[in-house]
Amino acid sequence: MNRKDERPSKISYERYLNELGIPEELKKSNDGHIPDYVKYGTWLRVNNTDKFEADYQAWKTKVRAEQNLD
Repeated sequence: MNRKDERPSKISYERYLNELGIPEELKKSNDGHIPDYVKYGTWLRVNNTDKFEADYQAWKTKVRAEQNLD
């Protein structure tokens, strides 16, 4: 893991979401609105910037708190 992945940056959050994948209930094949073939983090950043930003801020706070415990 490189140093950038260790920081709670927007890029590392997007990569984190891409690795998790699209939640099943949001996939188009399950009557959701996100195409099954996209990378979830990238799709969210481009298509729903408000949600991406809000979720990123919460994730960043959580990661920083976990890093301070170490």
